[in-house]
Amino acid sequence: MRSEVEESEYYSEELVRAPDPVEVLHVDGEGSNVGEEGSEGFEGDEGFEEESEIHDEFGDGFYDNWEERAINEIADLGCMNLKEITVEEIKSLHFPDREVAFLFYNLYAKMNGFAARRYRSRRNLNNELIQQSFVCFRQGFRKARICDGVEVADWKREPKPETRCGCEAEMRVHIDKDTGRWIVTYFQEVHNHKMLEDTLTFMLPGHRRMNSAAIDQMNMMLKVGIKTPQIYASFVQTAGGCENVPFLKRDMYNRIDKQRRIIGGDASACLKLLQRMEVENPGMFVRHLADKDGRLVHLFWCDNCSQLDYEIFGDVLAFDATYRKNKYMCPLVVFSGVNHHNQTIVFAAALVANETEETYKWLLQQFLEGMKGKAPECVITDGHGAMKKAIESVFPNSYHRLCAWHLLRNATSNISNPVFTSEFKKCMLFDYEVAEFEQHWNNVVSELGLQDNPWVCDLYARRHMWATAHIRGNFFGGFRTTSRCEGLHSMLGKFVHSRHNLKDFVEQFFRCISQMRSREAFSDLQSTVGDMVLQSPLRSLERSAASVLTREIFLIFRPMLSRACTLKVRSCTFTACSDIYSLFRSGDSAREWRVSHYRNGSFFKCSCMRMETLGIPCDHIIAVFHHLDITEMPASVILERWSKDARSRVRAFMEKGPFCWDSMVTCRNWMLNDLCRELCVLASAQVDDFVDVTGKLRNEILHLKSKRVSPIGEGTDPLVSSTLEDCVRDPQVLRHHKRRKFGVGRQPSSKGIKRCGICRAVGHNRLSCSQRHTHGQGHTAVDSGTQRRAVYEEADYGDYEDSWEECHLWSGHDASENHEDESCEEDHYLDVSLSEP
Repeated sequence: MRSEVEESEYYSEELVRAPDPVEVLHVDGEGSNVGEEGSEGFEGDEGFEEESEIHDEFGDGFYDNWEERAINEIADLGCMNLKEITVEEIKSLHFPDREVAFLFYNLYAKMNGFAARRYRSRRNLNNELIQQSFVCFRQGFRKARICDGVEVADWKREPKPETRCGCEAEMRVHIDKDTGRWIVTYFQEVHNHKMLEDTLTFMLPGHRRMNSAAIDQMNMMLKVGIKTPQIYASFVQTAGGCENVPFLKRDMYNRIDKQRRIIGGDASACLKLLQRMEVENPGMFVRHLADKDGRLVHLFWCDNCSQLDYEIFGDVLAFDATYRKNKYMCPLVVFSGVNHHNQTIVFAAALVANETEETYKWLLQQFLEGMKGKAPECVITDGHGAMKKAIESVFPNSYHRLCAWHLLRNATSNISNPVFTSEFKKCMLFDYEVAEFEQHWNNVVSELGLQDNPWVCDLYARRHMWATAHIRGNFFGGFRTTSRCEGLHSMLGKFVHSRHNLKDFVEQFFRCISQMRSREAFSDLQSTVGDMVLQSPLRSLERSAASVLTREIFLIFRPMLSRACTLKVRSCTFTACSDIYSLFRSGDSAREWRVSHYRNGSFFKCSCMRMETLGIPCDHIIAVFHHLDITEMPASVILERWSKDARSRVRAFMEKGPFCWDSMVTCRNWMLNDLCRELCVLASAQVDDFVDVTGKLRNEILHLKSKRVSPIGEGTDPLVSSTLEDCVRDPQVLRHHKRRKFGVGRQPSSKGIKRCGICRAVGHNRLSCSQRHTHGQGHTAVDSGTQRRAVYEEADYGDYEDSWEECHLWSGHDASENHEDESCEEDHYLDVSLSEP
């Protein structure tokens, strides 16, 4: 149904094309008596008053006090008492145009318990509009439903109550040829229905209207994730009550729906939004793929800041898929890494229709193109088969590591033996040499009789993707699991949900990324301001490290200084190119580490290879520093990505390039907002000040709008003008369930079969299992109801030096379950030491 203004414009256009210049048009919102009763009034000149008749009605004093009776703008209505105004006073008023006249009558209607709408208008022989009628919203009667000349009486649903009752209240205005003003020629104040109370009048459709300021404020609040009911509550609180808000909550929903329909299809609107972002942010990379029917299948994007982040921190890449983040249930794939504050950062994101090998190949190819051909050094995933094959194809030189948490879950599900899971964890995390690993693995497999188990054989074949003994020396930035991805998905859940369409999803995704980047800026401030309090025995080295490393990385490195004091140099071997120091720990002389010092360039390398794996010097190298009386951290042992100046390579480009932040525009905006708030408080106190300030502001706004030029072209909306094809259709809604993220080798159990949580047999549970006491000896976690917890508690955590993140994962829960906020909003700690057996 058209609004009153749209209806008026529509009928006015129809009238211009009509051959009869004196045809009367009817403007109506719901349908009325235009057929029979209206046609009788249109035949002659009934209701039409000539200019001489109007002047005769007012007499010789027609122009007396002409200026005092003028209503020139909306502000003049604020000075009138419309509840007590008389008919004679109304008929003496004149207006500059029909719009102001209608605003007057509608405001009069609101103050007196009804609503108004536009009705008939009249044109002269020159097709000039000379007369307009405004009537009560209950004027006329509802049209009967006619089908093939027969009135339809059967309704498929309950009909709406009839609001038309033939009310004859009306105000008619006519243009005065001499002055060009619109004067009131007829006014009927008598109604045939009961007037509404003031608390109900504002709810009538004729008094509900969202102006441009309210629409802009609503859209701004929608963009930051505030829901529509909360937005309406904000308007109510600001206005001082529902009766002071000129619209209802349903009007906001209708406006949102109308905006979406104006933009067009969801997929097209999303692509146009991304294209507009490309115009505003040169360097942004967007790619999409459609099927043969024109439906959107895959959508990939990464902005310029993400590309710069990847240039600095792209040595490690983790990606995983999550579900139920949009109304199409399309999987969301997020490519993430870790910055110099040990915080999760996003490199790119994609919405895909499926998780096949071809899909992941397409994604990785687009990722490689968007990052200027730079491939990551290491990749960590949950072990999905399609991911593995795609990585081998697109990133053949990247080291692929499997998520340790998913592997432990697989071991629990496939082997169902806590002893194996515990020993497998040691093989995966302990700092074994390759020979020690092979010996320990063979012993475990032979003792448990798993030599021919296909899952164990397949796991051993992939040992170079999970065993510390084989992956040691490859930099993973502290990644052992994909829990950073899970934590990022948890944080995204605060901004997006399954009801979001594609356009809203992309907007909320960038809002989430913006918040993550602001957190990094705050960490920069903390690392720059203030000096760390020295606590270790090696004060000089501690002070040197604190001046170079960011605060988060320094707090991870500082325990190395204390542990270095427990190491002693056993011997030193001098060669032509290096000095090799043998070290042992006090109380454990059997285990030995070798640190090589290359004098040419002052390079250090340890046999534990933790510096190559984590990017910070190990305690063995620190012990050699102390032995050699080195008081400053050499540049060769400080990885640039962990330093405070990690972004120095791209900072100049960010300040001078297309990614700069226009601080002057932002500051001016803030200053104007503060001034306008103070102006509103002062100008609303007195009527004269209110009228004066309102007029000045309105004139200034019109003046500024006339000066403003669209950045893309004169009169062009960047959201509407697009070179993208508008024929891209919305993707299909996926109905399949979420993929179980158990990674490679997961063997799903039979649907509907309940198994024992200890022995995995059918027919009983863990409480009645015969292995309950023998299998869970010393582990109360089995009795409390979680087999996984018994498995993970079986290992001696004194031998592990796991991070906060790892310890929660080993307890049998994802870090994003019970620590949703901490998983992203708090910093993860690097796993700074490989566990020593």
